Amino acid sequence: MYSVTEDTPATADKVFTTNDGIEFKVSAASWWANGDKHLEMSVDAVAPDTVISLTDDVTSWQPGDVIVLASTDYNMEQAEEFQLVNCPECSSNQVKIAGKPLYTHYGEISGGVDMRGEVGLLTRNVVITSETEDGCYGNHFCQYFDYDTFGGHLMILGGFTDVHLSGVELTKMGQQVMGRYPVHFHMAGDVDEVGGYTRPAYLDGLSIHHCFSRCVTIHGTHGLLVKDTVGYDTLGHCYFLEDGVEQRNTLDHNLGLVTRPGALLPTDRDATMCRGIRTGVYGDYIPQNNECLSVSTFWIAHPNNNLINNAAAGSVHFGIWYLFHHEPTGISQGALPPGQAEHTPLGKFYNNRAHSNFNQGLRVDNGVKTTPASARNPAEFLSRSSGIKYVLHPYCSC
Repeated sequence: MYSVTEDTPATADKVFTTNDGIEFKVSAASWWANGDKHLEMSVDAVAPDTVISLTDDVTSWQPGDVIVLASTDYNMEQAEEFQLVNCPECSSNQVKIAGKPLYTHYGEISGGVDMRGEVGLLTRNVVITSETEDGCYGNHFCQYFDYDTFGGHLMILGGFTDVHLSGVELTKMGQQVMGRYPVHFHMAGDVDEVGGYTRPAYLDGLSIHHCFSRCVTIHGTHGLLVKDTVGYDTLGHCYFLEDGVEQRNTLDHNLGLVTRPGALLPTDRDATMCRGIRTGVYGDYIPQNNECLSVSTFWIAHPNNNLINNAAAGSVHFGIWYLFHHEPTGISQGALPPGQAEHTPLGKFYNNRAHSNFNQGLRVDNGVKTTPASARNPAEFLSRSSGIKYVLHPYCSC
């Protein structure tokens, strides 16, 4: 026998298991209120923890860390986040997640094609984030986003002594404003030995997730190394080499997934934004879908860059897009002669993967319009061009 006060209910919880092995929890609470007895009971399903096996040693991953399982379907939205729980029985390449995936995530090599889904670690010890409002406000494209997209941004300018950013988590970063990205090398020039750096600049092991404008932007910068970085659930082109002048940059073993439309460039936009944002067109011209609808996880605007061991694991439009500007754009205009990019040999492109992209996994073409809107050609500057040179299937290992 026991007694309780009005302010302190008695509670009890117990987990039961059916003959089929399904667990459920029964919770009960009783209390007095205004002289009356009250009793509440609830029954909830208990999702079992799941052990997953990976190809790499993940002993550095800890209980409480958050991971994302990439979609292995055509739909990128089947990517799922989980928290890790303690797993004494796990081997060095296993972790236990709280709960059970809603979707199938393939883990096999089938017919010689590696169908194993990527797993990205989102948690880092050092976190750079922003304080955001509960909803969209001001002139931040609130007709397209119902949440605050005005975060912080990290911009690296030329003339630095050293930049080596490693093991950092960035979330709620970037803005739907040109030049305001989670990580942005802006007109930094040569950041490797060519620029006199004995320790070339690099980004290593970053986690960039739930951000508001791109992942890593390389603008007017050459010789940068970006490796072992995760870019997840972001707006606009994710790994972005901007003006078509950037060269000798290496992207090695990076993961990008759930790349969503943004509002900045025509090629970032979905159909609604394409028709609705008309500030850059000539006169009363209405943009067409084939000028937009091209958001990509990897946007590479000059061939003299290296893509090695990367995974483009889910974009609304393209996975990897090589678009060779006829001439550099923006503030890099005039830095290279017209046609230079189109006639430059391709850098290293090896062991990259693309899947779960709605349109194409790999696209190589003549890119975007590099002239201003005019009466003769009223489409916005940097709208997608109509010419197509080469397209691969949405699911490719290349």
